[in-house]
Amino acid sequence: MKKQKKKNSTEKSINLNEELIIGLTPKKRESVNTTKKSKPKNKTQLKKKSTSLRKKTKKKQNKKNNKIVKWIILIMLIILCIVLFLLSSVFNIKQVVVKNNNKVSDQEIIELSGLKTDENMFKFSNNKIKKGIYINPYIEEIKITKKLNGVVELDVKERVPSYMLQYADTYAYINNQGYILELSTTPLEIPVITGINTLEENIIPGKRLENEDLKKLDDVIKIMSNASSLKIDTLITNIDITDSNSYIITMSSEQKIIHFGDVSNINEKMPWILKIIEEEKGIEGEIFVKNPEKKAYFREKV
Repeated sequence: MKKQKKKNSTEKSINLNEELIIGLTPKKRESVNTTKKSKPKNKTQLKKKSTSLRKKTKKKQNKKNNKIVKWIILIMLIILCIVLFLLSSVFNIKQVVVKNNNKVSDQEIIELSGLKTDENMFKFSNNKIKKGIYINPYIEEIKITKKLNGVVELDVKERVPSYMLQYADTYAYINNQGYILELSTTPLEIPVITGINTLEENIIPGKRLENEDLKKLDDVIKIMSNASSLKIDTLITNIDITDSNSYIITMSSEQKIIHFGDVSNINEKMPWILKIIEEEKGIEGEIFVKNPEKKAYFREKV
């Protein structure tokens, strides 16, 4: 009996503790629940804060955009004022001055430019002025200067005829770049080039020779440059470029035809030609310098 009482007392004590633990647990849950309930309040506050921040950011952005728009309008007004000022009668053309022209007259260049006095200089674009002047094949470059005092300067660089092409009684003047400058019945004191491949119907002022002729023209320029260094370039009256491996040079005043070959060893060939010209002065004949392995020799015309 005593043992049983002890057991019962022990169980009761344990039960009491359990009841105490059980009683405490709901309190902990309540505290947990209260924390959970407080979270929605924090979310609401965060939403309010984020909304207010967005509004502030939007206001700042709107202010910034308004400032940008105002600046753009201001800049456009300034540009408009400048354009209107430039197009006013203050900048009317009073005089057109042409510089460094020799072949083409002042009047022709001014007419081609389209410029007119008492009209605003800024109404005429530089590209349009140049396009008009470049119609004349003698004009190689043009520099335009518009001055605030109403003066427009046209600084011209002209092409110079260096060679002629001959068709019957007509001569086509060409420059070192192969541009056809003019057709005339009057020959100039410059060498005539024969044996070109460019067709006669394509010999038009403003156009260039065909590519094959342009390559041969480079060889002609080399020949003339070397002859110039020995001061015999003025003796050359004709260069036949039919065959690039066998150029033929005529010196009418010396009564000599030179079988030059190609432009290889040109620095050796020219001194030989000069020596023969001096030795065979006034004697009509042919000079052969075609073979670079042999020295040049002269054959008198029989």
